[in-house]
Amino acid sequence: MQRTEQGGIIISCDFCGTDWDAYDESQQRPMVEGHRGSVICLPCLKQALAEMKPAADPYFCTLCVREKIEPSLPRWFHPAPVPSPGLNAHAVACRDCIHQAAGKFSKDQDVPWRWERGD
Repeated sequence: MQRTEQGGIIISCDFCGTDWDAYDESQQRPMVEGHRGSVICLPCLKQALAEMKPAADPYFCTLCVREKIEPSLPRWFHPAPVPSPGLNAHAVACRDCIHQAAGKFSKDQDVPWRWERGD
């Protein structure tokens, strides 16, 4: 998610609400952007890979903006996000976007994490 504060653009994870540069510059949180400015951070992605499951009803994916996704396609949402200005309380990620983001993080040489695909 992107928002403007004090004349500057702030980038936050839609799922946990943490700002990209919430820490000092040396501890910036790796993030991947979806469509229309949606963003997922690496800690949320790791959690999504471990916890995604089928939905009860058709759903909307925040990252790819597909609508009416079949419930059989696993999805993930943050179970207890901390309220913050950057939080999208309705953020949901489909399995396809979770896997695509994991692949992008794995290819980024600046991110010390690799996805061991095991689906």
